[in-house]
Amino acid sequence: MIYSLKGTLLEKSTDLAVIECGGVGYSFSCSNNTLSMLPASGENAFVYTVLSVKENGVDLYGFSTQKERDAFRLLCSISGVGPKLALSVLSTYDADRLALLIASGDAKAVTACPGVGPRLAQRIVNELKDKVLQLDITGIGEVVSTVDSSSAASEAVAALISLGFSHSEAASAVAGLPSDLSTEDMITSALRSLSSR
Repeated sequence: MIYSLKGTLLEKSTDLAVIECGGVGYSFSCSNNTLSMLPASGENAFVYTVLSVKENGVDLYGFSTQKERDAFRLLCSISGVGPKLALSVLSTYDADRLALLIASGDAKAVTACPGVGPRLAQRIVNELKDKVLQLDITGIGEVVSTVDSSSAASEAVAALISLGFSHSEAASAVAGLPSDLSTEDMITSALRSLSSR
């Protein structure tokens, strides 16, 4: 298996790039996020990779970070999500943002990804909610515990959603607050935090 590529970037286009390593050019598909992180042609580049071997061919996928590679693998583990769709999702949201959306149960935001309808978005959220903790995203544990709790925190999240904030925005804002605050105080503090972003 090819774990990573390090060499000279020969070219990059809308959804793929080529890195030359030891005289061999390796073409790989990647997300828009990874494309934006790659240097100009002729400069040194490094990507983590996933090699996919199927009956009809061999495909290589490149990622600027291990988190993005791990998120790609998690997405591809879901029935109905192939490599192209997984790259589309990771082109819409970086791995950190996607993990927070999934952890907070925000399936509606996941439908913003091209090719992802409401049913598939809900399946992605349901199947990956526990698994995104593996991605080592700062604050994700707090978001999960906030969403899963039935205390003042969950009431504050519901109130913020009714004010027009997305589920993930509301859960992220409430997650960092002390658990002994009242619902009203949580809403006030979360609103301050959200308005300053």
